[in-house]
Amino acid sequence: MKRSVFFLLILLALPLVAGAVVESKTETEYPDQVTLVVDGQDVKLDVTGVGLREKTFMKVDVYTIVSYVSSDADLGEDPGTTLRSVQAPKRIQMNLRRGFSREKLVNSFKEVIEKNYDDMDAFAADMDIFFGFFERDAEENDILIFDYVPGVGLATTLNGDVKDTIANPAFAEALWTVWFGKKPADGGLKKALLSSLEK
Repeated sequence: MKRSVFFLLILLALPLVAGAVVESKTETEYPDQVTLVVDGQDVKLDVTGVGLREKTFMKVDVYTIVSYVSSDADLGEDPGTTLRSVQAPKRIQMNLRRGFSREKLVNSFKEVIEKNYDDMDAFAADMDIFFGFFERDAEENDILIFDYVPGVGLATTLNGDVKDTIANPAFAEALWTVWFGKKPADGGLKKALLSSLEK
């Protein structure tokens, strides 16, 4: 039952017209608020920030990214840390700007998560399931969405195709360390993904 409700939640995730945030270099625009339907109730998520992941000294664009969290979530004085573990609906969306191998995609998650944990036993099996969702090489314009809802789990959507739900909240927290961990993939990107909270 939980799985079917969460699939409905993903399919009914609709942007609101309230406004937009823009990644300045690529001019990629995202809504500043989205709404999810959870158990028949609308849950509003507010943007925390938008950014661009670049690689190498040539600053090759890899993906634009936006982060959302429930409007009533209490992020305290250290929102970057709180976002990783907060038990509130939240979302990460990545829009790929270039193609690369499946191996590079999987390793981009795995390497950062490993840097943030000395012991991954609490979610190692879930991480293997997650990596199994990626069955091909990444392509330019692919859209990845990660939605977490407490009590339901983490759903991964690739170009509108909803994968299985991972119920373990420890894995959702581990995935969020890629962008909000003590050792994130990119410190500047972490700051950008929190920038809307400062306004």
